[in-house]
Amino acid sequence: MTTELNIAKLEEEGGSEKSQAFVLRWLLISIVAGLLIWMIPTPETLGARGHAFLALLTGIVLLWTSEAIPIGVTSILAGCGMILFKIQSSKATWEAYADRTVVFVFFIIMLGVMLGQTSIPNRLMGYILKIGGRNVKRLSFTLCMGATFLAAWTHDATITIILLFAIMPMFLKMGLTPDKSNSFTKHFMLVIPLGSACGGGATFLGSGRSPASAELLFKITGYNIGFMEYMLYQFVPSMVLGLATWLAVWIMFPPKIKELPAELAVAKMAPMEKNEKLLSWILAVTFLFWFLTDITKIHVSAVGGLFVVVCMIFKVVDWKKCLDEYPWNPIMVFGAGFSLGVAMLDTGAGQWLASQIFPIFTNSSWPVVAAGASALSAVITSFMANAAATALLVPVMVPMADMAGVPVAPIAMAVPLATTFVLLVIGCPPTLIAYGFGYFTQWEAFKVFLFRAVLGIIVLSLCMALWYPLVGMPGNIDNMKTPAKLTTTGYERIITK
Repeated sequence: MTTELNIAKLEEEGGSEKSQAFVLRWLLISIVAGLLIWMIPTPETLGARGHAFLALLTGIVLLWTSEAIPIGVTSILAGCGMILFKIQSSKATWEAYADRTVVFVFFIIMLGVMLGQTSIPNRLMGYILKIGGRNVKRLSFTLCMGATFLAAWTHDATITIILLFAIMPMFLKMGLTPDKSNSFTKHFMLVIPLGSACGGGATFLGSGRSPASAELLFKITGYNIGFMEYMLYQFVPSMVLGLATWLAVWIMFPPKIKELPAELAVAKMAPMEKNEKLLSWILAVTFLFWFLTDITKIHVSAVGGLFVVVCMIFKVVDWKKCLDEYPWNPIMVFGAGFSLGVAMLDTGAGQWLASQIFPIFTNSSWPVVAAGASALSAVITSFMANAAATALLVPVMVPMADMAGVPVAPIAMAVPLATTFVLLVIGCPPTLIAYGFGYFTQWEAFKVFLFRAVLGIIVLSLCMALWYPLVGMPGNIDNMKTPAKLTTTGYERIITK
């Protein structure tokens, strides 16, 4: 299996050309929807800027959902709109696009592009097939949990691409092309990206939404969750969600094929080339420095940047090829989501939305509030990339939790995990990547996503209720429950600056 990975080509081929009529229709719908929101009388507690922000957000979400224009282009429009309608200054708008967390995500995706130039993805698949064997159920479980675990240390989109490309030769050997897709192909094309998405919330390395949630929690409350502390809180719930995901996909799309054909045995691969060995060592050292960032106080983005620089100095991969293959849409969407999240804080829209929601959860325990936050996250993230949804939701969830009188950190930490419960393929880069292969329809995906979301919310709430107290999360930040804490350390300061 020597398939070469080209992420940018995959992203390009995954989309389809939209007719001019389709583009104009959705542009008109988005503009009209935004205008309707803007024409509603401004609520007394919201303010003109917050009202304009929600109107713009409505139009942007519709464009992201319909993909009338490329999602990266819509992301640029989001920044331009905030400046044109005087929602944010140009400095505040574009600075968020280049936030250190956005830069970190850029390097993480670049890491995946570099791996795509090597045989490492196929070697990983070879190991998985050796462990999983020919039994389809065991292979499915191994792939799902393997994707969940590996995504925690690389990136959910990267692992999705690696494993899908690695498993594709197996489909082709069995004569299973997109137009001949069956329960077997649909099962694996869903279990891999959904498993990877679960692992994306386990560490800062797994996805952009993970460091974004910690960064926004710090901006709002002043509480700084470091690399190791975040992993302590999130790794176990992520693995449990991976298990729940495997169960959900197996129930909804059980493969009719129970045993793989004998001719699919993995051929022995040639020894790793010198550059591949060197890349592996550089990557190992990079991971070590990422783990030590709590001690060194060096931001993870700097470590990621040094990884790229060192790889280029030793020429372990082709830099021009990396630039050609880099998928720019995801980084633009994430930058826009982060900018919109900051604007939600600055304009007071986040506080206003929280004030409309929090009465439902008054006098409820924090696991119940977390379940409600997870359900809201599942709905919101279905209409945009989950990294962007996280950047939008944390500024809403933190004041909501504070108003409900529960610890805010568990609720904030639920968001990067719950934003994997997408209902539409656009809501999660891994699912969008898998959908681009053409092996399943959006309706088939929706049925699986809906069942998984319900099961996931229940499992996540129970897991957090047991795990977070065990590792001391609610107790060690109990003082963050008071409104005074939020007022003095960030939220009021941010929205009134």
